[in-house]
Amino acid sequence: MRLNIATILTLLRITFIPIIVICYVFNDGEYRDIAAYIFLLALITDYLDGVVARRFNQITAFGTFLDPIADKLLVVVTVILLSSSNNSLLFLVPALIIVSREFLVIAIRQRLAEIKGSIPMRVNSLGKVKTAFQMVSLFFLLHTNIFFSVLNLHTLGLLLLFIAAVLTVISFIYYVRNSWNDIIR
Repeated sequence: MRLNIATILTLLRITFIPIIVICYVFNDGEYRDIAAYIFLLALITDYLDGVVARRFNQITAFGTFLDPIADKLLVVVTVILLSSSNNSLLFLVPALIIVSREFLVIAIRQRLAEIKGSIPMRVNSLGKVKTAFQMVSLFFLLHTNIFFSVLNLHTLGLLLLFIAAVLTVISFIYYVRNSWNDIIR
């Protein structure tokens, strides 16, 4: 297998995850803001790998397989990190919904792969909107600069996480509804 730029960007996103963890926990969170900005850099690589793959025809089976795994790892690890310092139900309920959905989607993809071979489960526009809310909320929640000008980033992050959780449930229902006959086969 030959690596291309899009796949390298996906692999880079995965390598950012332990760096985010280290910055988040190191010296009692002294470098949490750095963790937030590395998370933001990971989001940029996620956007760029898709653009590069489509524009320069670098879509590969390995990249198609790895990209959603990188996204799910980034989300799940970040939510787990944030759980260590957010013990409020306002955080934990949406976080559990989001993490549960990630694992359930993995299970559905596995089941569809068993039945249909290599037919992928496509991302719809609602899934992209959900992801945008989710990622922005996680960035705000990672950031320690709670008050950015007059805006409380933590509160805004919780609000966006709640919206992301609602969209998560709706998009999950969409996925299940569209693949139910194959899942129960």
